[in-house]
Amino acid sequence: MKPTIAIGDIHGLATWKTIVENHPESRIIFLGDYLDPYMYIPNKVLINNLRNIIDLKKERADDVILLLGNHDVHYFVEDAPSCTRRNYQIAPEAFKIFTENQTLFTYAFQDGQTIFTHAGISQQWFDFDFGGDPNSNIADQINNPANKVRQNAIFSIGYLRGGMRSDRGGILWADIDELTNPLQGYTQVVGHNRVEKITERQGSTPDTKIIFCDCLFNDCYLQL
Repeated sequence: MKPTIAIGDIHGLATWKTIVENHPESRIIFLGDYLDPYMYIPNKVLINNLRNIIDLKKERADDVILLLGNHDVHYFVEDAPSCTRRNYQIAPEAFKIFTENQTLFTYAFQDGQTIFTHAGISQQWFDFDFGGDPNSNIADQINNPANKVRQNAIFSIGYLRGGMRSDRGGILWADIDELTNPLQGYTQVVGHNRVEKITERQGSTPDTKIIFCDCLFNDCYLQL
């Protein structure tokens, strides 16, 4: 069993390169959001950084997992809501890159009772919005939505992120305050919600917890 490194939202940062170099024998899981930086980064640098991450995946296909975030899907999924900081100057090239390499990306990754998504899975979203089956592999259900209801749930935005008051955020948009009751029986590793350092939250049962990892801007990442 290889150790696992989870890297939170990239947003154009190249810090991931040093992390990968320092953990050559580890499985590397990127939690999404490769573009749309908070600070100014030249467009060419942004695109090259994304291409470098894709090249790493191609070189180490079995050891590198690329998850999608809300700041990724709005460049190539027609039904995806647009996020703040969407860069219309790079949109055509980003569309081309994501569509040409779409098979290299995924929405969720599961290793036993540990699930990796961009924003996280609340019990309420899984039960009532997604209509998931607790007895089947969770990541497989998310990556292969069986119907339109499940497809729409993946892109749902909760009230705390600008959706309707009755809505809950899905695996791309869930807010940290919507995840007080995470999917029971699993350890979740997520990005999306900025934290100063790796932050764990215990669920309602001893075998339930969620780990927030969107702190790459502070050079922090998760080692499992």
